[in-house]
Amino acid sequence: MNRVYLVASANMEAKVKEVMDAVAGAGLIAAAYKPCVNGADAVKELKAHNSAVLMEKIAADFLSQDFDSVDAVVVEGAQGMSDVMAQKYNDTLATALDAKIYSDGEDADLFCPNRILFCPKCLAKDLAAEPAERKTSQAMFRAGLLLKASKAKKRIVLPEGSEPRTVQAAKLVIDRGIAVPVLIGKKNEILAVAKEQGVALPADIEIIEPSAELAEKYVPTLVELRKSKGMTEDQARAALADNVMLGTMMLKMGEVDGLVSGAIHSTADTLRPALQVIKCAPGVKSVSSVFFMCMPDKTYIYGDCAINLNPTAEELAGIAQQCDDTAKAFGLPSRVALLSYSTMNSGKGPDADLVREATKIVKEARPEMLVDGPLQYDAATVPSVGSLKAPGSTVAGKATVFVFPSLSAGNIGYKAVQRSAHGTIAIGPMLQGLAKPVNDLSRGALVEDIVYTIALTAVQAN
Repeated sequence: MNRVYLVASANMEAKVKEVMDAVAGAGLIAAAYKPCVNGADAVKELKAHNSAVLMEKIAADFLSQDFDSVDAVVVEGAQGMSDVMAQKYNDTLATALDAKIYSDGEDADLFCPNRILFCPKCLAKDLAAEPAERKTSQAMFRAGLLLKASKAKKRIVLPEGSEPRTVQAAKLVIDRGIAVPVLIGKKNEILAVAKEQGVALPADIEIIEPSAELAEKYVPTLVELRKSKGMTEDQARAALADNVMLGTMMLKMGEVDGLVSGAIHSTADTLRPALQVIKCAPGVKSVSSVFFMCMPDKTYIYGDCAINLNPTAEELAGIAQQCDDTAKAFGLPSRVALLSYSTMNSGKGPDADLVREATKIVKEARPEMLVDGPLQYDAATVPSVGSLKAPGSTVAGKATVFVFPSLSAGNIGYKAVQRSAHGTIAIGPMLQGLAKPVNDLSRGALVEDIVYTIALTAVQAN
């Protein structure tokens, strides 16, 4: 699907037909879409400031439709709303679906006055042109992530099985068909926590109770994996007393497809067993991380913001390649900018030289990859600045993936955007480079954060 047009008109049926006829007249195939939430229900959500939830619900319904074989989708805009609510609904919906608003001008004051509205002549011109790359909005990314995860049907182990937020997340994951959660913990404790939280867990939910007998099953394999470090059977038994190591061994043995931990464990406690047992994927030298920065109208990838303190040029090149793989795996366009305080050769110094060398390594390793650097953030994102500072670059001014030169820069950068750019949601960190997916939670994670991290892990496992 290449184009989406949202019809903003009091005379909805006639205007939808007008756009459908125009698409057909251009020799293209069109489909009509009526949002699953509109009218009074949409107004209720908007008044409650739940526009993000509302748009994700509509985006999920939109993605479930069979639009793969059509060239354009014509979306019905606001109906049964006051002028102010109609403006807000149409504007938010157009952002969520990356849609151009169509109106003949007579309703321009009524619908989205601050948005550029399409007239019949503009529509004809747009249909005749090559379709532009569509942006992946926050709503579309989040809805698409859950859809991909639900299709994968992966088993994700949760070592913190009796942690209250984890129990709530497990129930939501089951209810929404996102994955199959496997909880590690004492069954009576998990059920007691569920009761305290008002969560009715399914009778058939899978709970693995840790025990000496269960741990013994994994002792020989763990000793073999760690023999170069001198691990004994007794040391293996002691290590397997930790639920994270137990879950990691289940992942190693192929009994589950991914692992999510960190609600009550540190990053080191989650990552250490993975590095010891799962290890890096073939050809990968180090693990890194990304955040999916979901702004209302687009989704970017930021890396590495959580793992590598001061990567070398080779490590930075590896992070860039991992980020490129991640973007493609999650259906996002990949134009990778290696960031610095300097654009191309404008600045001097060891930090800029490091990014310059990393860029060279990536281009030699993957000639087909769209990557450039060093680039300042504005040169990477603003077309006018990019064309001025880096003319001829395939990435400058239109980057979608951003590789920071250090952990300090990355962590500050993602948090600055997350907290200062209105409506931005950061999903992650998601670990890259392991042979099997393991992901770490913030100890301040919300239930929703855990749900989306489970979904990320399921998609990685696929």
